[in-house]
Amino acid sequence: MLPMRKPWWALVLAAMVGFGYVQEDAKVKLNHYIAIGEQFTDFYDFGLEECQGDASCMYAKRKGWWDDYSPLCRSSASYNRETFTMFHWWGAEQMARAKWGLMVAIVLGFFMLDALFLRAAGVGERWRLLLLVYLASGLVVTAFYVFDGRGGADDPGYNVAREVLGFLQSPLPSLMLVLLPWLRDRALQGKARA
Repeated sequence: MLPMRKPWWALVLAAMVGFGYVQEDAKVKLNHYIAIGEQFTDFYDFGLEECQGDASCMYAKRKGWWDDYSPLCRSSASYNRETFTMFHWWGAEQMARAKWGLMVAIVLGFFMLDALFLRAAGVGERWRLLLLVYLASGLVVTAFYVFDGRGGADDPGYNVAREVLGFLQSPLPSLMLVLLPWLRDRALQGKARA
């Protein structure tokens, strides 16, 4: 199944797990910040009058409010209010763009790691199948989002899209492409013996 004499696939697998942890933390912080911005209508304009539109003054005001009053958020294994400082500079539109940009960057990052894992496992030629898995998953996500997911986290379409993206943001696509042919061959050998 996996070449044990050249186990650099294990390093790629470890990189996938590490990248998964980092990207999940980033998504949680981004979604928490967006949720707080939606909860308080004047959040992105906080300090506008006092600061007379000065960006660095507004940044300091929003950061100060965040440090003192923002609700705690569960991030990985702990509750905290930590966030990325660049968020305090951005408005609602930039945060929405950041959410989509982060999703695209994460999926591309996992695709590259999946392709690298296939190569490390000695089946690099299966990258085309990997591309098909990603494209099919993308079609499923798009279909569910378009038809039933625009209302947010309460809609079934959004939840299906989130689960499919969760599948892509894991080692499962490349592991399937490594293991399924091996399992198929074992099943065929079992039929031949019977």
